[in-house]
Formats: sequence, C-alpha cells, structure tokens
Amino acid sequence: MARETLSRCVQCACVLLAVLGAARPDHSDVTIESLQLTFEETHELVVNASVEFILKFVPTPAQGVWPIRVWIQTDGGDTSRPLLVTARRRIGAWTWQLPYRSGSSLLYQLERTLCPDDSVDVEELDENCESDDPTQSSTREFSLHVGSSCTAPSRVQLRASFVRDWRLPFRSSTTLVTQQGAPRVHMYQFLPEQSSVRVVVEADDDVCATIAVQNYTCPIAETLDDIEISSLRMTVLRSGAMQLSRSRYPRGFYVVAVVHDSDSACREEDPAEVDWLWEAAVLQQQQEHADAAPPRRKTLTLHVQASLSREQYALGASVSLAVFVLFYLLFGGLVLAQRLPRWKQLVGPRAVLARKPEEGTRSEMDSTASLSPRRRRRRDSTATFDSSDNSDTDEEETATGTTVVTATTPPPAGGGATVAGDRVAVASVGTDPAPPAPSVDDVTMRADTRTDFIVVPPGQDTRRSVEQSTQTIQGLEATGEQAAEAPRPFGLPARLRVAGLARRRARVLAARSDRYLYTLYTVGLFYALPVLQFVTAFQIFLNVSGSLDVCYYNFLCAHPVAGLSDFNHVFSNIGYLLLGALFMLQVRRRRMRRKRKPRDEEYGIPAHYGLLSSLGAAMMMVALLSATYHVCPNALNFQFDTAFMYVLAVLCMVKIYQARHPDINARAHATFGVLAVLILLVVWGVLGGGPLFWSVFTVLHVFTFLLLSLRIYYVGQFRLEKQSLAEAARELASVPARGLRPLYSARLVMLLIANAVNWGFALYGYLT
Repeated sequence: MARETLSRCVQCACVLLAVLGAARPDHSDVTIESLQLTFEETHELVVNASVEFILKFVPTPAQGVWPIRVWIQTDGGDTSRPLLVTARRRIGAWTWQLPYRSGSSLLYQLERTLCPDDSVDVEELDENCESDDPTQSSTREFSLHVGSSCTAPSRVQLRASFVRDWRLPFRSSTTLVTQQGAPRVHMYQFLPEQSSVRVVVEADDDVCATIAVQNYTCPIAETLDDIEISSLRMTVLRSGAMQLSRSRYPRGFYVVAVVHDSDSACREEDPAEVDWLWEAAVLQQQQEHADAAPPRRKTLTLHVQASLSREQYALGASVSLAVFVLFYLLFGGLVLAQRLPRWKQLVGPRAVLARKPEEGTRSEMDSTASLSPRRRRRRDSTATFDSSDNSDTDEEETATGTTVVTATTPPPAGGGATVAGDRVAVASVGTDPAPPAPSVDDVTMRADTRTDFIVVPPGQDTRRSVEQSTQTIQGLEATGEQAAEAPRPFGLPARLRVAGLARRRARVLAARSDRYLYTLYTVGLFYALPVLQFVTAFQIFLNVSGSLDVCYYNFLCAHPVAGLSDFNHVFSNIGYLLLGALFMLQVRRRRMRRKRKPRDEEYGIPAHYGLLSSLGAAMMMVALLSATYHVCPNALNFQFDTAFMYVLAVLCMVKIYQARHPDINARAHATFGVLAVLILLVVWGVLGGGPLFWSVFTVLHVFTFLLLSLRIYYVGQFRLEKQSLAEAARELASVPARGLRPLYSARLVMLLIANAVNWGFALYGYLT
C-alpha cells in the first residue's frame, strides 16, 4: 500500500511539472510579418532573431515578360549567424546568406537574377498543376523570406527590379557594369537560320573577371564556385571570345559576368601575403579588414557575331593549300624543263660529271696517264684531318693493284721549305678511269705545291717504299733549300683549304650523314607518340571540364572545327609539313640522279644527302609537333615543338659547318646527346630556374663553348684527353715561343671574340 501511494505521488508531481512547463512563456517565439512590396523601389527592414518577413512582389502582365533581379544589403551579422534570404517562385526556390565570403573579401551585399519562367522546359510541366483561373497572377509573383539568427537587430535594404536589357542583340553591342557580389546575367537565343555564333568580350580596364556561358535552364550559376561546376568559362582582362553552337545550347544560353576579388586568376600569380603578425604584434596596428575596401567593378561590352560558315572554312583551307601546292607545281615544272633540250641549258644542272670508265682504257698511254696524282687526289688519301670516327663500317676500302705514292711539298714561305706540310698519299691504280682535263683549280694547286710521286709495283711493301721515297725527296730539298720549319700541331697545314678537308670517300661520308636521318626518325617516332596521346587527353579534358583557361588560346583568332578548339592554328602548320616533304623529295631526287650520273670528285665538295634529308624531316616534325601544341597550348606542352626547333637549328649549324669542312663530322648520336642535355636545361629553367640553375647553366655553357672553340681551331683534331694534353705540354715546353704565335690568326680572333662575349654575359649575370 505504501509503495503504491508513493508511485502515485511521483506521477502526480511529473504531471504537475509538465503542466507548469507548458504554461511557462517561450521566449524563442518568432513573429512573422507578411508585406506586399512594389518593384523598382528600395525598401528598408530591421531584422533580428525574433522577427521574420515574408515579402511578396506581384508584377503586372506587362512586367511579367522580364526576369527579376534582387539586390540585398545588410549592415550586421556574421558568417556564423548570417542573414538568410530565400526567394520563392513557381519554378523553384533559392537561398542566400549575408555576409558571405568571396575569396578574401567579406561582402555584405549581393545581387542575383532569378530564373525566368520559360527557362524550364515546357515538356517537363504537369498540366494538372496549372491553375484553372487565367486571371490568377500567382504564376508570375515571387516572395522573399528574410530572417536572421542574430539577436542584435540589423538594418536590411532590398530592391527588386526588372532586367529590361535581358536579351543580347545579334550584331549589336551591349555594355554592362558588374562588381563583386553583383554578377550580370544576359540571355541569347539563336535565330532560326543560325547554327553557331561568337560572343566577343571587350573591356578597358585590367580588373579580372570570369565570363561564363550556361545552358538556358534553371538555376543560374552566379558565383565562382557554382560556375566552375556547370559552365563553359574563361577569365578576361581586356578581351576574349567564345564560339557557341546550337547543338550544345539548343534553347539558347546565359552569359554571366563575375568579378574576382583579385587578379591572380587572370595573371597566374599568387596574391601578395599581408604581414599582419608584424603589424599587430610589433607595430601594434590593427589589420585593415578586407571588406573595408570598396567592391571591385568592371565595365564590359558584349558582341554577338556570326561565326564562320562551312564555305568560309573550306575557302580559307583551300587557298592555304593552293599556295603550297603551287610550290609543288613549280618544282614539277623545273623537273620537266630539265628534260627539254630547249630549256635544259637554262635550268639544267651545272655539275661536272665523271668520265665513263671505258673512256679511260683506250690506249696504254691513257692507262699510264691514269697514274697521274690528280686522279682521285682527294679521295684516295687517308691523310684526312678528321680521325674522330674509326667505325668499321666507315673504313676506307683497301685498294689493290699498282700503287702510286705521291709526295706533295708546299712552297717555302719566305725562302724556306716547310717539311711539316709534306704529305704522302697512296692511291690505287688499275681500275680508275682516265683523268679529266686539267681545271683552273688544278693549275692553281700545282702552282702552290710541288708534287713528287712514285709508282710501287704490286706485292712490294708500300710503307717501305713511301719512307724511302720521302727520305729521298727530303734529302733533295735539304740540299737546295733552307732548313725546314718545325712540324705543326696534329700535322695541320700552314694554310687550310677546303680541298684539304675533303679527302674521305663518298661512301664514308654518306654513312655518317645517313646516321642523322636514322637517328632523327627514331627520336621523332618515340617523341611524337606520347605527345599525340598527351594532347588528345588535354582536348578531352577541355571539352569535359569547360574551363578554357586550361589552354592559352588567342580566342579572338581561334575557330573550332569538330573536336578541335583551335582548328585554324593547327591547320596553319600544313605549310611546314608540305615544304619539308618537298625538300626531302628534291634531296632524294638529286641523290638518285648522282647515282646514275656521278659527279667528278675533283670538283665541288662532297654532298651530305642524309644530313640534308634530316633537315626536311626535322621541319616536318616541327610542323607535326607545332600542330599538337596548338591543340591546347599551355605551360605543360609548349616544349613539344620547341624541342624540334632546337634540333632543326642545330642541324642547320652542322650543315653550314660541313659545307666548309666536309670531313669533320660531328657524330649523330653525340649531336642528339648534346641536344638532349640542352632541352633538359631548358625545361629545368622554365619549370624551376633559380640561382642553382643559372650557375650550372653558365658553367656548362662557358666551358662547353671553350672546348668547342678548341675543336674548331684545330679542325676537329683536339680532344680533351690525356694524350692530346701531354703532347701540347711537350711542344710548349720544348719551344715556349711557339705558344705566342697563333697557327690561324683569323680563326683565333673570331673565337676569342665569341668567348669574350660568353664570359661577359657570365660576369654580368653574376654581378646582377
């Protein structure tokens, strides 16, 4: 009994407490006020945590054709207890808060454009939801719900207005002013006959803004975060352009202009950091709030223009192709003219051709005359100044048969004989054709040199005969002339001549020259395939993400076709491709002609057909890689075509050098190895740079050019090895005065000037 009485008392007490709690007044009640306001006027409210407003705006039928823009400003609240504004219409609802952050700025005002009623596809509407009363205006009215969780009262100003310049006109300009927190939205609808248009943006200031294009639907993305999700967009300082197709925006599109809080997005630089800790702690100054600065403003002008039609694309591409096809026609005309007797004298080749073999074996006298030292003087000699390549595949063929030993002695300088210039050449005889008629060059060379030659029968020791003959010749010279001058370094002559630097056989030079072409093919293949894959991925990413800032286009000049965003710049490289192919075709044609009709080797310098073909192939690679660069130019792929521009430039320098030094060949793999190091340094400088890079680059550049200068001065005979350095040291120790007399004064002066310029740049970089 006592327990039951106690439990009942507890229950009664709980009920009493519940009743008292319910009867206690609730201080969290919110008063809701409903007001009907007018358009185009600024209204002011006082909002706190205990009051909310429902504001209704009812447009007239004439006003209902325009979209509505809402402007709201407050002077209180913070981001943790903001002012909440909800806009409700028939087609949806949108909520915003004040204040809010835009980048580093805290904004207390905003301006938004509400979706028009026709932005929702009619096919998605349910007929049962429509009102039966045609006079009911609820289809056009909208309401604003304003409330705050901050107990302190804040003053709110708002205004609802109509966007009367909503539609962008075709072939006319529209000027608009936008600022932070107040983006501008305009709409364009395609004309019936239009398939695509170009939207051109112009500005007179350097404030960074984003121009976004969205499909004509709801909601409208008006903040930078929302724009990055669902819009085709680009940043703009002074100008920009987009080409928009009807297939992508069938119902039209919005053009949204949003101002950034800084210019870092447009200039690709990080904003300067404020040293607030020093000012606050040491200088005892309070940091100036970011929201104290006025909002950034930008004035823009929009133009909607007609894009290029298919006929214009075809006309431009055809004219460009016709210009380069004209070169092919001219080339074909010259080839045809060379076959016509009437024009052959004007455009035919002027090279002196070699005699036919049967012409050299008519008589015993002609056979004896074939032993003349003029015959294959340049090719039969192994005393070339280029001994840098000892590959088995490039060795000279061993001659058989009767051997002619030729000892050539230059004329004495200042009355003395120069024994150092004596040369002994061993030439094969028995299969050589008859010699050509003596030329002016031969007469000149005979005037400058005295040649003694000995015929060595087959089976006799050639070296021994050469030594004996040379000793005899030198003995005769010693008896009739002054003492000979001491030998020069590396056996170099006193005066360099092109003929002295063109002694190797054509087969050896062709093998070395062809290595450039084969190496270029290998490098180009393994270089181009990843490049094509990379730029294809970039183009797909651009199309999917919608960010045009991924690529550095000149948008005013970029005209897309199909999946390419910049077709005209890609197509512009067709000229390099066609001209490079034409160059290779001409080199191939000349090479085949020289096989059918060999040139007299006593005239001209040896041809480097492989190196010439590599120049044409390098130009074609530049065209291909430049086209891939223009698919989506950016900081990650600009090195694609630049790398082969370096290759083309280096090959040109090698060819120019070999035009005067045919036998002094830079090895193909060594040349491309140097290019690889050069490109590596360029990429390092672009991506990183800094003092370490400049130090390494300066040291490598200065000392590499110094070694190259020594190679050039000694005609390819100097090597940075122990033997060469020891030989030079011995010569200087034996005759110290020899180091003060340059071997080739003109070369020395030019190389000293070039090295002085390099050292000057190095010192300038160190001091600055």
